[in-house]
Amino acid sequence: MTTDTRGLLENGIALANDCFIEAEQHDRWVNDIDWYILHQVSKVHTTMLCDRLGIESSKAPITFPHFGNIGPAAIPITLASVQDQIKLGQRVMCLGIGSGLNTSALEILW
Repeated sequence: MTTDTRGLLENGIALANDCFIEAEQHDRWVNDIDWYILHQVSKVHTTMLCDRLGIESSKAPITFPHFGNIGPAAIPITLASVQDQIKLGQRVMCLGIGSGLNTSALEILW
């Protein structure tokens, strides 16, 4: 299999941005999030995603330096790694971008 990794990265980030913009128009949750738990592919991917969506990097814990690109498992593994730091009533946003250029978002009220 061959993949246009740069194209996939850029188009995946653009898709996530489009979804973020759409969500902002319908709900305030995008602006009230305490934690962002991301599907993490690499430092480049995570940095670009945070920059494009305006996510403070301090709100997005990373696990890829320890585990590498573990695909969709990054979300539950990252969430588990910070669960003891999340306070009751905080909002957690889980964001994923799939290679088939799909995106998902889930808000958890802790």
